[in-house]
Amino acid sequence: MVKVFYTYFKTPLSPDKWQSYLDELPQKIQQTISRKRRWQDQHASLFGKLLLRHALCHSGYPKDSLNCLQYNKYQRPFIDNSIDFNISHTHQYVICAIGCRGRLGIDIELIRPIELSNFRNTMSPKEWSAITTAPNSYQKFYENWTIKESVIKADGRGLSIPLEHIQIEPHKARLYNSVWTINQIQIDPNYICHLVTSWENPSIDLIYRNYRD
Repeated sequence: MVKVFYTYFKTPLSPDKWQSYLDELPQKIQQTISRKRRWQDQHASLFGKLLLRHALCHSGYPKDSLNCLQYNKYQRPFIDNSIDFNISHTHQYVICAIGCRGRLGIDIELIRPIELSNFRNTMSPKEWSAITTAPNSYQKFYENWTIKESVIKADGRGLSIPLEHIQIEPHKARLYNSVWTINQIQIDPNYICHLVTSWENPSIDLIYRNYRD
């Protein structure tokens, strides 16, 4: 089972509610959030950590588990070897996936116009052809992009891996000798979200968390 928790925000929290939520987090995480300049980035970071704390509690970990966060040399966070989690955010959505069967990665992006040619080298010739001939090239690009981003996040080495090394196949993505199962998460028609797992046919539970009321 993979549980995918997500939330949505469009406007800032009231100062009192913001401080109340911030005070629930470890001091070091509070400082990291507060150093961000844009309120949108501060809120996305705050909600990401709140979702993670809730996800860990839901999985049987104590409320103060965020104090035990560790990071690999590529700055991927982890708690221990019995559970894996990943956070992503874009614009108004923040999402956190958690599971205990293996490694996972998740990525969400708003479908919006960009200069696609800037990303030509991140795709294989076959993938690029599919993007440029698709009825909606932006949507197809973000489908591929979120899959590749999810894979490098699951792998744990992040952007040290060239995205063009990830080969997308039907329902699978390959990175060197590893194979990842692709799962599309439906949240909003204006966004693309993919989850990849190191195991096949994961059961996925999508859960909304409201931090506004």
